[in-house]
Amino acid sequence: MSSFVLCFAKRSVPRASRLLSAFDFFRPSSLATFSHSQAPAKPAPLDRESRHLLVSFNSQITKSGRHGDLLAAQSTFDRMPFRDVISWTALLTAYTENGRISCARRVFDDMPIRNTASWNAMIWGYLRCRRLSEARELFSRMPARNAVSYGAMITGLAKCGMMKEAEEVYEVMPRGLRDPVSANALICGYLRTGQLHMAARVFEAMEVRDVVSWSSLVDGYCKCGRISDARAVFDAMPERNVVSWTAMIRGCLKCGMWRVGFAFFLRMRREGVCINSTTLSVMIDACAELDRIEEGIQFHSLILAMGLQDDVFLGNSIIIMYARAHWMDSARRTFDCMNTKDVVSWNSLITGYIWQNSLEEAHALFEAMPEKDVVSWTSMVVGFSNRGWISESVRLFQEMPEKDEFAWTAIISAFVANGEHGNALRWFNHMIHEGFRPNAVAISSVLSASASLAVLDHGMQIHACIIKTNLEPDVAVQSSLVSMYAKCGNVTDAYRIFSCLCEPNIVAVNAMMTAFAQHGLAKEALKLFDDMQGYGCKPNQVTFLCILSACSSAGMVDEGYKLFKAMSSSYGIEPGPDHYTCTVDLLGRAGFLREAVELINSMPFPPHSAVWGALLNASTMHSHLELAELAAQQLMNLEPSKATAYAVLSNMYSLTGRKKDEERIRMMKQSNGVRKNPGYSWVILANDSSQLKQHEHFNCG
Repeated sequence: MSSFVLCFAKRSVPRASRLLSAFDFFRPSSLATFSHSQAPAKPAPLDRESRHLLVSFNSQITKSGRHGDLLAAQSTFDRMPFRDVISWTALLTAYTENGRISCARRVFDDMPIRNTASWNAMIWGYLRCRRLSEARELFSRMPARNAVSYGAMITGLAKCGMMKEAEEVYEVMPRGLRDPVSANALICGYLRTGQLHMAARVFEAMEVRDVVSWSSLVDGYCKCGRISDARAVFDAMPERNVVSWTAMIRGCLKCGMWRVGFAFFLRMRREGVCINSTTLSVMIDACAELDRIEEGIQFHSLILAMGLQDDVFLGNSIIIMYARAHWMDSARRTFDCMNTKDVVSWNSLITGYIWQNSLEEAHALFEAMPEKDVVSWTSMVVGFSNRGWISESVRLFQEMPEKDEFAWTAIISAFVANGEHGNALRWFNHMIHEGFRPNAVAISSVLSASASLAVLDHGMQIHACIIKTNLEPDVAVQSSLVSMYAKCGNVTDAYRIFSCLCEPNIVAVNAMMTAFAQHGLAKEALKLFDDMQGYGCKPNQVTFLCILSACSSAGMVDEGYKLFKAMSSSYGIEPGPDHYTCTVDLLGRAGFLREAVELINSMPFPPHSAVWGALLNASTMHSHLELAELAAQQLMNLEPSKATAYAVLSNMYSLTGRKKDEERIRMMKQSNGVRKNPGYSWVILANDSSQLKQHEHFNCG
């Protein structure tokens, strides 16, 4: 066994014969009779040279521990001709800081004498390892406690979410020992567990506050979106540091108040506060999120002027900013100029290339990576999927040395995105059998697959999985459930799920409205449209697409056309191509063909194939050959290889006895190489749907 294992063996004090007599204050006779219930013999005082040697040894133990070299720390301790309580505590701390808690406890138990720092070090070691029972047991046995002892217990309990116990320790803490550090630990714990009101109560009760107290409360209010309260606390601060300024700036930017956030940054600079890399990273990230690339370039210049170009954290933020703006040349130059790169640097640039669909550059960078992590592999899985190369995604996924839930989610989503819904359900089953807990995105993806296949049985199994994994509160998951039940023909359960949502967001509202539209329930869709204001939801382009589709299916021309007009006049939403298509369909189905043509002619952009297709269908429905010829001709010009226009027009010529025109269209179809592909549908044969057997079940635990 290596000599390092010696640290786990029972140690004894070096023999007296090996000690210099002048330094022998751990005499064998005293050690033989010593117990922790008796005070040890007071060591002989050391001369100046010996004290210097002792300090040197103690410093070396501490240094070795901080560098993780426990063998060197133990070796230095064993070579010491004499030790004091600081020596033992230094070795104890070296073990606790490196997670060797059992070894640390043996050192603690072997200590001939302990002081408060020794007890604190051992307690903090247990707290770092989340071994609360041992920490609390030692804390209760401490012969004397100081502010550090209480602060350690409060911090440890708060980090573990045991706020009631943490406050109990704070309450029994002598008032003379209470300092801002202990109260700040309590405040941070309450903020971490979302109990802002309790954090504010502790803050108000503090007799003495420091800048950390104020900054923590500012950050807490900001994270909850209560910017006015955060601003009130910020303005009342007797002194501010870079942390408080950065918290205020981050809060404003997170809540969409980017002008206010930028103004705070400028004010911070005017008041002479030294900004740090965290502040700059917040500003760079905001520029990326808000697509403020010009301001982002200015911040990049400021980083260079401050000599922070070697900061890896900042460099990664700059790469992401340029990548989001699709300035990949600038992102690559930033990457190439970085003297030090970490795996995040490589992943950020790879992700940027994938966003831009530059898969070849992304793959070349991936292959050149000195060290890949699961994010690197997952990014390439997504990249190949986006290109439609699902087989490459599967190959890469199978080659991954280790996988996490996000990697599994990526491959499942890849199958759904490429229309392989049966494979998505099957791989979801594999994910569960491998012991991975599905997240909201994975669940939403397989619900979409079940909806596309209209396989209600599997959808219901996934619903059971949602309940078992406690993903019911997730609005995205609930919206996917609504869509799944609706597409599988069960609009009643779809509405039941929607009705249980406490605060439906726009995604859930649109999903329910789509369900109503698909089942011809236009009145219910219109009522939901009227009610959505009460949910605090503003309609978006998808909402109007859903409601126009519902009105078109139900023949509610007046209601639908009014809503189309209201898009821009009342809601500030400019209609897109799909909205025009729905409205042309709405008018055409009701026989308002001339109005439909006028609407097409008024479009602010060139009419696309779908809008001509809607007019062609309406013209056929009402046997209007002239408009059918117009729509078909436009479709043939836009999509000469598609068979629909040729087939519809040929049929109309046949029904009206225009044989020559029918033959002309047939010849045109042949000359353009148009072929009609046979249709297909999903069927269940021998209990097998889309290659996913009905007896396969999703067991989410």
